[in-house]
Amino acid sequence: MAGARLKVAFLIGRDDDGTQALIDRVCQSPLIETVAVLMDTAQDPPARRWKNLKRNLRREGWPYVFHRLVTALREKLEAIADRVIPAAEVEDLLSRAFPGRGMRRLALKHGFHVFEAGNLNGPPAIDRLRSVDADLGIVLGTRILKRAIFSVPREGCINLHKGKVPEYRGMPPGFWELYDGAESAGVTIHRVDDGLDTGDVLGTATIPIHPKETPESLRRKLDAEGLRLMAAVVESLARGTAAAQPQPKTAYPARTRPTRAQTLELARKLPHWRRLTDGRQAMKTAVWLAIYYGGFYSLIRSLRKGKKTRGAVLLYHRVNDVSRDVLTASTHRFAEHLVTLRHYYHPIATEKMVERIGAHAWLEPTSVAVHFDDCYRDVRTCAAPLLAAAGVPGTAFVSSGFVDTDRVFRHDEEKYPHRFENFQKKDLCELPEFGVSVAAHTVNHVDLGIVSLEQARVEVVESARQLERMIAKPVEMFSFPFGRLDNIREEVRELVSAAGYCALFSAHGGFIGEQTSVFDIPRIGVSSDHSPLALMMELEGISMKQLKSLLRSLLPGGKSR
Repeated sequence: MAGARLKVAFLIGRDDDGTQALIDRVCQSPLIETVAVLMDTAQDPPARRWKNLKRNLRREGWPYVFHRLVTALREKLEAIADRVIPAAEVEDLLSRAFPGRGMRRLALKHGFHVFEAGNLNGPPAIDRLRSVDADLGIVLGTRILKRAIFSVPREGCINLHKGKVPEYRGMPPGFWELYDGAESAGVTIHRVDDGLDTGDVLGTATIPIHPKETPESLRRKLDAEGLRLMAAVVESLARGTAAAQPQPKTAYPARTRPTRAQTLELARKLPHWRRLTDGRQAMKTAVWLAIYYGGFYSLIRSLRKGKKTRGAVLLYHRVNDVSRDVLTASTHRFAEHLVTLRHYYHPIATEKMVERIGAHAWLEPTSVAVHFDDCYRDVRTCAAPLLAAAGVPGTAFVSSGFVDTDRVFRHDEEKYPHRFENFQKKDLCELPEFGVSVAAHTVNHVDLGIVSLEQARVEVVESARQLERMIAKPVEMFSFPFGRLDNIREEVRELVSAAGYCALFSAHGGFIGEQTSVFDIPRIGVSSDHSPLALMMELEGISMKQLKSLLRSLLPGGKSR
């Protein structure tokens, strides 16, 4: 291929952010010309689905049918719940916040064609691949391909397999390594042949498995490593320097999708793995739907309208597509939350909310402010563009001693397998351009409920001073780290007031009312666990926790807690 760019066609099984990111990365090479993306859009025929059902019944018995029905019920209920906000508006918000997002926009950016190819093993897909005259096919997450299509490009096809070969051929990525107690996991780029992940190897990479790893977190790490490795391998093919290594003959069987029993066994091995079962999720969604469509939600809102002061502050920490935990909202979920706020609530700047609370002025009952705590850079890279595109103001409460450092918050070090970037000074200076103000959250994220008063005073005072030097603007609001009731002492509250702050925020839940003090403003923690409908229920004070408490109080001998 000397003197000419390598013409590449992608054969993909799904169009998601990870697939788009990998395609974008490969397309950035000056040695590569991407000519087409062929998407497999075919549904399995009834005969194939019946065959799969019989195979799963043999593996798992009749309980499999029950669990499939529960899963189908959950999916149906969630599809109904999703209608509370327009899906098109969420996609539009994401597109405006991140202009390069989406396969069609990626195609315009890099000048390739996108084809919905049906079954990639079918004659129309084969003919389409022939027509684009590709040198190389890159296979990402498709069905098992037959020789009739993978042999069409002049140099054949290569596949990104998220597992070491030959030990971890098959699927799903990351699961079996954790099940086996492996210390590392790998990704492999290999040529596609007639076997399952048996082709000659063109590149490998290995990552360590963290003690707090879950199948989801390991999959995301493998996605990131696979992106890097694929870009390097394709460039080596374009230069003619790639060296293929045949796989050794082995007795290792190809891995298959785990049974429910194996999944439950892995869950016992990983007590930190948070899993919400289909049954529980279906029950929760059914309750929210009954409240919403039964008129109770509208009744509550109408009773409050124009009457007593009421407001809420939503507290986020991270917005990214790397981690799935109680402190993180995905970019898509955060976009859904912003659309929900625009449709059903009144987003308000924190400064304006504080001004009204301090003056004991009436606050619209649907008023909601958006906050972020700690020092996570994804607030700038992921959350801020969405806030600006939605026209929703926000406030970032920053632990100043973490800015421009690689320091790790203790709660992350102890609980999560990911390393999260901290704010850089330039990020803080840019936040106001997106409608996000900067506030203080101590210097070192200490527990102000237990440190000495002198240390507390330094943490409170120096946090604002350091941030003001960074952004050259006044910093007038403060939030408690670990903002539960036992992390807040009255003496420290007085220190915050004496330091010149105009407002103080906690994180133990609750709503703003007529008696709320500017030095005791509650906030509600939210994450990806909150669907748009669940978020609406939370904002109306009818969360699942509150409903359980109400139910206990109504039972004979029961009492609310």
